[in-house]
Amino acid sequence: MSNKPDKSIKGFFGGLFKRKESSVAAPPPMPVAAPKPVVAPAHVVSTGASSGVCLSPQDDDNDAGSPCPSNVLAEFEFVKELGKGATAVVKLCRRKVHDNQKDDLVAMKEFKTSLLKKMKEFKREGRRMIVSTAFDKVQIEIAIMKKLSHANLVSLEAVLDDGDEQLVLVLEYAPYGQIMVWDAAQLSYVPSIDAHSFSAPAPTTPAVQLAKNGLPLHIARKCFRELLIGLEYLHTNDICHRDLKPENILVGNQGTVKIADFGVAHFFDDKAPAAQPVAHGYLTNSAGTYAYMAPESMASEPYSAFVADIWALGITLYAMLFGSLPYFSAEVTELFDMIQNNPITLPNAVQAHLELTSLLLGLLEKDPAKRLTITEMKRHPWVNRGYESQREDFQSQQIETVEVSADDIQNAFTRIPSMAALTRMKISSNKWANNARKAVKEKELIKQASSASSNSGDTKPESTKTA
Repeated sequence: MSNKPDKSIKGFFGGLFKRKESSVAAPPPMPVAAPKPVVAPAHVVSTGASSGVCLSPQDDDNDAGSPCPSNVLAEFEFVKELGKGATAVVKLCRRKVHDNQKDDLVAMKEFKTSLLKKMKEFKREGRRMIVSTAFDKVQIEIAIMKKLSHANLVSLEAVLDDGDEQLVLVLEYAPYGQIMVWDAAQLSYVPSIDAHSFSAPAPTTPAVQLAKNGLPLHIARKCFRELLIGLEYLHTNDICHRDLKPENILVGNQGTVKIADFGVAHFFDDKAPAAQPVAHGYLTNSAGTYAYMAPESMASEPYSAFVADIWALGITLYAMLFGSLPYFSAEVTELFDMIQNNPITLPNAVQAHLELTSLLLGLLEKDPAKRLTITEMKRHPWVNRGYESQREDFQSQQIETVEVSADDIQNAFTRIPSMAALTRMKISSNKWANNARKAVKEKELIKQASSASSNSGDTKPESTKTA
């Protein structure tokens, strides 16, 4: 799939956007007291605060039906439903015409914009009270994601808005799904793909696995390196993810690891009026998944969202290695207390791996001022083991920066005819087509009957013909 930008609607690239930012954290993928969790399988859209409807509910049972009513969306045909939440659905679609520059398969998701516009958020900027909707935030964030293009981010190919009810996202399809899934019965993570799906360098010694449900070390290292590069790209462009976890890490072709779900991501825009009530990169509200929240985000003081992302990256690495979480409780208040006050304890299996131990402890440092930085992680010996020949390029690569203008935000969506109107047109045209076919069939029957009558007349005996 080419990363070359295209001016057409098919050339919009960026990250996957799903949920609105909320001061109430999205439910984690493990049991909590309230609300009850919804454990999403590999391709289910997280619906913590998002809204959406089926791309084309009337076509769900249509064997040939494509859930794509516009001219642009008509380029695709429906394959199967990948996942469905309370308010959103994702379907796998295939391009009808093969394009050498693009993957044939895409994932499509749709929001119901009327619901997004009803979700209001109130926040104070300076002395002013600002009222915005989830739709406003979607518009800004999609404008940002359309600008981003990176191998370790799920790409957003197109965003289509009918100006009425539907908001359709055409997304890169990651065929191997999320890297790990949460098993609610075992209260642990389970790798969802085979290690052979990755293109990681083969270990010089037998592969080491620290836990039954953990990834082999060389695979975990490969994934961590790519997550690190993807996160660095976001942070360089003033975007914090705020919801890093295995469920939001997908595996694409050739085993490339991709960060997905920018639903609670935050863009720090210094140019916006009163944009920074506190220092750059600092927030006062929390978002994301409970078990991955940094301890400082649970306090009432402003905290660095970028440094909080590093904590979530540490929890993610822990989950990939051991198939479990360092802090876990079914009660949210107890979980928060554990994260804020309990020291981190590592499984005995890691004690023989001093470099990995130092990395985990550096990532899960409760004092954000002492937590490892991205630069320090890129230089860490465990991260570079087995990649010595790539060390210099890995540590010194330049990150492309992007800018988002007011026009970008204004034109975040590509307007298409109202899907409701298109549906009505489709129904009307179907009725017209049916009536036309019926009329043609009747004419053919009349013609056949007339022809039969004429032929039968020619065979009558001469004595029975009339003058």
